[in-house]
Amino acid sequence: MPLHDTHADQNLLQQLQQSDEQALAALMKKYYPDLYSYGTRFTTDAGLVKDCIQEVFISLWQRRHNGGAILSLKYYLLRAVKNKVLKSLHRLANNTHLDDWQDGHPFLQEFPVEKLIIEKQISEEKGMALRKTLAQLSKRQQEVIYLKFYHHLDHAQIAELMNISRQSVYNLLHETLQKLRALWQAEFLTR
Repeated sequence: MPLHDTHADQNLLQQLQQSDEQALAALMKKYYPDLYSYGTRFTTDAGLVKDCIQEVFISLWQRRHNGGAILSLKYYLLRAVKNKVLKSLHRLANNTHLDDWQDGHPFLQEFPVEKLIIEKQISEEKGMALRKTLAQLSKRQQEVIYLKFYHHLDHAQIAELMNISRQSVYNLLHETLQKLRALWQAEFLTR
């Protein structure tokens, strides 16, 4: 995250601690698209994701006096939304059967950055090949790529979000990039 964004976030958190409702509105406006995008990686239920995001911001407001303890706001919000969505899905799983849980939770495979790559950098044929290649990754591999390259989180933040060690993040990222490279090469060598 650029330094000026971190500084702006700290200013907004300070305003929030002083019960400034406009600071909360600014945070919601700034982070809602990223939170919604991330939340929909775990479920296709848009209503559930929206409710979870709303609950996160309500909780942030209710606990606004503790805002000084937040070092990275984006990370904090992503983590909170993930936890809310997964807890909601877990509650639903107890009421209805969910078959799509792999590695502890689902992670849907469409990447927002993929759309940009397809539109701006490569032809439609290469875009289809990229989707096919990404779909061959495990859910954990898809999530680590999404967090690292779309949200630019550091390895420690990814480790905490994914509930794995920092070394596991390094290993998973290395393994994923090697697999992507091999799959990508295989895709074009077979043409």
